[in-house]
Parts: sequence; C-alpha cells; structure tokens
Amino acid sequence: MASVETTTIRVRRSTHRRLQEEAERQGKSVTEVLDEAAQLLEEQSMLASAQRFWKRLAAMPDEVAQLDGALTDEEIAQLPPDQT
Repeated sequence: MASVETTTIRVRRSTHRRLQEEAERQGKSVTEVLDEAAQLLEEQSMLASAQRFWKRLAAMPDEVAQLDGALTDEEIAQLPPDQT
C-alpha cells in the first residue's frame, strides 16, 4: 500500500473512543473514518448552502420569473443578502 502523508489532530478522549468504535464496526482505520466524516461534512455544508440559495430564490418569484436561462456569477452576486 502506498504511503499517505498524515498529521496529528487533537480530539477529546470521548471523541477518540467514538471514532475507534465506529472504525471497528466498519472494519476500517480511524483515519479512513475521519476521511469519510470530513467528506460528509463538506457535502452537508454544500447542500445547506444550496438550500439557502433556493430559499432566497423562492422569496423572489417575480425576479425569478424574469430570468431567461441560468444565472451568471454576476447575477448571483447581485441577489439580496441571505435572509435565512
């Protein structure tokens, strides 16, 4: 197996135990479980951001009705501040 660069992070002992238990349940290393958890956190953040964006659009039906095609980056930047 190829060597992967790693580093040390500090977590509470209770978190470490939880990670070890989950790794054992899945038959994986703690590092693999943390990698997957980080990926899920990124996906959750992206989905939350998309949900806020769609809520903003839903609050502007007249403006959305006037759109003809996809929003450009400039149009997105001009949307009113997030109200959620």
